[in-house]
Amino acid sequence: MAEPHESRVYSDFAHLYDQVFGRVFVDHEHDVIQSLALRPGHRVLEVGVGTGISLGAYPPYVKVVAIDSSLEMLEQAQAKIKENDWRHIELVQGNALSLDFPDDSFDVVCAFHVISVVPDPRRAMTEMRRVCKPGGRIVIVNHFRSENSLLGGLTALINPVTKHLGWTTLLRLRDVLQDNSVQVERREKAARFSVHTVVIMRKQG
Repeated sequence: MAEPHESRVYSDFAHLYDQVFGRVFVDHEHDVIQSLALRPGHRVLEVGVGTGISLGAYPPYVKVVAIDSSLEMLEQAQAKIKENDWRHIELVQGNALSLDFPDDSFDVVCAFHVISVVPDPRRAMTEMRRVCKPGGRIVIVNHFRSENSLLGGLTALINPVTKHLGWTTLLRLRDVLQDNSVQVERREKAARFSVHTVVIMRKQG
């Protein structure tokens, strides 16, 4: 059985991604970005940008580097950039497990609905921490398996299906927060009845 990151959903259906998932994700991604109060000169890395549904929320006075492993997804994101003339955004094909940037490069590192897709979430977190500046923020929006045994068990039952669609339901938040080099500043549901959790962390040091 294919692992989530090996699913061809992200390449074969890139042209449909906005219609299928965009309506679910776009509002809370934009709300989270706007809540960061980004300042002129800030450098932002978005890991797993997909088709770029979040890109319209970044103000033009910050520099955004957005990566994804899928060329098909990046083509959709590039079309949005061209259409809107977003000159402050750069797209790069890249791997979340091996970010091709120096240590301490970005003021903010974002990963929206990505951490449950990559094959090694802890490695992805390590890389995001590495490229984030001391005092900078790491922002995750994702579904995590409930610590409630009943709810967690129910979501585990559908994992064989979601793996084919490109993500796992087994990942717990505690699995990616096992490092004292970050401090959680905010942890909340993305919306009142949302299954997605927003986590904003500050890199220590």
